[in-house]
Amino acid sequence: MHNALKQPKVSVIVPLYNTEEYVHAAVSSVMNQTLPEIEIIVINDGSTDNSLDIVNKLAEEDRRIRIFSQTNQGLSITRNQGALHATGEYLYFMDSDDIIDETTLAACYERCLSHQLDFVFFNAEVLNKESKWASLLHYERNPEKIRENQIYTGSEALRIQLDSNSYYSSACLSVIRTDFFRRHRLGFYPHIVHEDELFTALLYLHADRTGFINQTFFKRRFRDDSIMTSKFAQKNMQGYFTVADNLLDFRTSQTKDNQQLIDLFLRRMLNAAVWKAWVMPFGERADILKKCLTRYKKYVSARTVATVLFKPIKAAIT
Repeated sequence: MHNALKQPKVSVIVPLYNTEEYVHAAVSSVMNQTLPEIEIIVINDGSTDNSLDIVNKLAEEDRRIRIFSQTNQGLSITRNQGALHATGEYLYFMDSDDIIDETTLAACYERCLSHQLDFVFFNAEVLNKESKWASLLHYERNPEKIRENQIYTGSEALRIQLDSNSYYSSACLSVIRTDFFRRHRLGFYPHIVHEDELFTALLYLHADRTGFINQTFFKRRFRDDSIMTSKFAQKNMQGYFTVADNLLDFRTSQTKDNQQLIDLFLRRMLNAAVWKAWVMPFGERADILKKCLTRYKKYVSARTVATVLFKPIKAAIT
């Protein structure tokens, strides 16, 4: 049995909500890390299945597991609560239906420590490759574009990834220094979907020193009932617009270079998001296009607007 530590090297934050089929594998993958000096903070977000019972049994085996329960408040608030409880030098946000390679935390901790990084990021792969979504999703950076042994500012690393179409917003792809996270008041915007888009963009924009490990440490599971795989709807667009509004507010305090970088980010994000809105009812599409042609006209292309207006008509004709 592992004993709890006075100050862990890494705090792993695991939001828990109704993942009884997967949580044992997820938490076990953290328990089995080659870096033993960790704490595992599980925030039970009002689960109604057997998820909490499973984690309680694991906690009997491993005193590094700390469990807190709350009424259901959503992923963002749950992650933020976990960060408040963290006592480690570094933070890692881990979902309760995914797994990580056993060397993940040791490699990331050593790289952050030896290079004095604000955070380090790495690659991922789809865990359940038989999923119909697996072939559509990739999480690997081009090592010729973003080099493993180089230190970048966060803005440099973000621009390289955007320019090479290899930027991924998942919070599960970074290990972050705790005092950096707290000093810049980073966290997850509550009650929206796509909260990682805002969190990870700000993570990069604040960082003075970051680096890349060219390893597929994170194994992501795709489920048919998840946000990623459900039909695009109004809540998705509301999430993206909230991200855009917050970044536009942040933009006013930034250097010219960072303002241009935020503009690039918003063009990529909003065009991709608005394009998906063609599947929505016409009235909802009209509301989205009104915002695109006013508040976001700098970022949404005429081609995207045309797609949202006319693609369903073309699809019906063919």
